[in-house]
Amino acid sequence: MNKIKKINGFFSTGRILAFLCLFFYNFFYTQTKNDVVLLRHEILNKMQYENKNVEELFKYYSKIAPYDSKILNVKFLLLKGDYETALNGLFGLKPLAIANKNSEKFFQYQCLYGQVCQKLGLKAEVESVRFYLLTSKYLKQSIFVDLAVDKNSFDIFPFNIRLALLRSAIKDYNENNNTTGLFQANFWLAEILQNNRSQSGIALETALSLGNKVDSELYSKIFTDNYISKNYAKQGNFRKAFDLLEPYKNTFAELSDVNFKADYLKNLAISSANVQAFGNLNRINLSYFQIVENQNAEMASARAILINHIKKENEEKLISNNDLFRNICISIFVFLICLISIYYFYRIKKKRAKESATEEEDAKNFVIPDKTEKRILSKLEEFEKSQKYIQKKVSLKTLAQQFDTNPTYLSEIINKHKNSNFNAYINNLRIDYIISKINENPEYRKYKVSYLADECGFSSHSLFTTVFKNRMNLSPTEYLQKLNE
Repeated sequence: MNKIKKINGFFSTGRILAFLCLFFYNFFYTQTKNDVVLLRHEILNKMQYENKNVEELFKYYSKIAPYDSKILNVKFLLLKGDYETALNGLFGLKPLAIANKNSEKFFQYQCLYGQVCQKLGLKAEVESVRFYLLTSKYLKQSIFVDLAVDKNSFDIFPFNIRLALLRSAIKDYNENNNTTGLFQANFWLAEILQNNRSQSGIALETALSLGNKVDSELYSKIFTDNYISKNYAKQGNFRKAFDLLEPYKNTFAELSDVNFKADYLKNLAISSANVQAFGNLNRINLSYFQIVENQNAEMASARAILINHIKKENEEKLISNNDLFRNICISIFVFLICLISIYYFYRIKKKRAKESATEEEDAKNFVIPDKTEKRILSKLEEFEKSQKYIQKKVSLKTLAQQFDTNPTYLSEIINKHKNSNFNAYINNLRIDYIISKINENPEYRKYKVSYLADECGFSSHSLFTTVFKNRMNLSPTEYLQKLNE
């Protein structure tokens, strides 16, 4: 009898322990899952404005969700404008992503890859990615909103899709109490709905009402005031625009988004010039052009890396296809020698024509023929001698049309042979022209700086001063004073 009681007691205790284990497992598992979601949202939010602190969060998150951490890190690098490192990150993600092309991982990879190709101007790749995304089941779900840290995430899509994605993101942010995402998504919604004042106004009011709830007060204020200042500038009220932007001139650099920083500096420079606040204008212009030049250099380097990567992949695919084709031909040849002998030569001829066409197409896409390069360089030499660069409306597109070539070829040849981008090349020619005039003709030393700027093709007095000083290490006024001494 005692043995039976002991056995019953043992099973009763076992049931209680099992129940407690199950309870604690469910409780802690749920807590852990919720904590991961919250950590992810915190990383997405802080990517905007905490360059240092977010790195520690990435390290911690990478131990919990390695692949997702890499996805977010690539997004962070794109936000900062570090395209080379972002590309390396994407290349590392690709093997895992393409292992299952119907997976969420592949969708996330394609979203980021499409954004990079859009930014670097690889139209064929963008079209391929766009087709996949628009036909993917995941676009209809809420996965995409996790990547929507900046509005460039949506640029690959047509207007109606961007609008639907933004509204889906806003719904997701509402459900998850993601104030930062909700704050900026409503600003972007207001921006793309500019033609619909009623809906745009509602989105803007919603965004403004959320400003004081964002984790970073500095980020929300700069983001809000920069947006509102543009509207003031459009109305011609540059004083109000300047008063909104000027307080952040020493703190904006703390933000992560390089495109946003450039936009802020551009708006501040325009408003400063229009209210004649010239004290810091040179420094603002220099900061702006430094960001733009660094981004242009970064994108040019990343573009070359990505093009070479695509070319290498295409070559490997071609080799693989040729191997497969050869094996098929050999198998057919064994079974049907007489018939296949004729068919075989026909296919070889067709294959060679196809390979030749593919090589020509690759050359068009990635390599400028020597003959074309020499012709464009000759045209540039004639252009410099004719001094047509002092015309104010000269642009990369118009000059490419005059040279009977495309802007991409012209831009790459200028980068290669003139060691600068198109704008710097034209501006340097203009500065050299006006310096020659000043040195050779004393009359030019009596003219105002604004006349000299206009004479050599600059439409902006301040831009002329900035470029002149960068080239000569002296402002135009200082240079004239030195010559007159």
